[in-house]
Amino acid sequence: MANDINDKSLRDNPSPNPIKQAPAPWTVKCEMYWMFYHGNTTLPEDAYAPLEAQTASFSDPAKAGRFRGGLGMIQIVRYSDTPVGSYDELVLMPGVFDVSSAGSSTTKQHGRITRIYVDQRDTCYNGRKNWGIPKHLARFSFSQPPGESSSSLKVEVFPPHPTSASTPFLTVRLQRMRWVPSFPFSTKLSPYLGLEPALVQPRLEASRKPGQEELTASEGWSRFAPWMYSPKVSLAWADVKRDVGSGQGWWPDVRPWSVCLWVEDATMEIPRAETWGGP
Repeated sequence: MANDINDKSLRDNPSPNPIKQAPAPWTVKCEMYWMFYHGNTTLPEDAYAPLEAQTASFSDPAKAGRFRGGLGMIQIVRYSDTPVGSYDELVLMPGVFDVSSAGSSTTKQHGRITRIYVDQRDTCYNGRKNWGIPKHLARFSFSQPPGESSSSLKVEVFPPHPTSASTPFLTVRLQRMRWVPSFPFSTKLSPYLGLEPALVQPRLEASRKPGQEELTASEGWSRFAPWMYSPKVSLAWADVKRDVGSGQGWWPDVRPWSVCLWVEDATMEIPRAETWGGP
């Protein structure tokens, strides 16, 4: 249940449009497009937004864990029902990192979201605070409304302010494969596929710039394992184009495989995070 925000960082920086607080857990409805690639052990340039790139607790390998590469993923998500309303999202999970759990010297490898955009302030704030997800704002354009049974889709992602750039920094074109039947899928199958479902996020720092109250800090390290089920997953072709002419490094030069997953009518549960090592 969402409540008016009472976080000190926002009380000290009042906004004409108050941000709502929506603590975990969340249950959401969405449509997703998953694009995969295999990276080496060097993070691509611009894998972090400038705020996180300058935050040692999030991006310094000595403090946040060494990047080990592996299976990377780009996700585009269209949320139709969440505790903070509908919104769109672009996600980069470049692979796995070494992580030492609270009170343990044992190192395990976990996936991590290093860069992510959303088009709504409420989810930007709550994603950072609840789970340490480094959300920032952007604008999205889709050629079709969510839920329509179309065979193709064009997605464009722009910087957050129309005056900063008129061209998208990322364009994705999707085309469903003909004659390939859809199938159901649950992330409960992940361990059987050799995938660790839990994400571990290092501590986030808040922005100190006026007017960026949605860029709040997290409580410390966060570990959580989202669960997702979709009754209809289709194979699709993906063409991803990055525009370097849109100014600052808004997105890394990551080139996913041409085959992707088109995930429809999905239900996702995002539990309360296990946290440690707070400020």
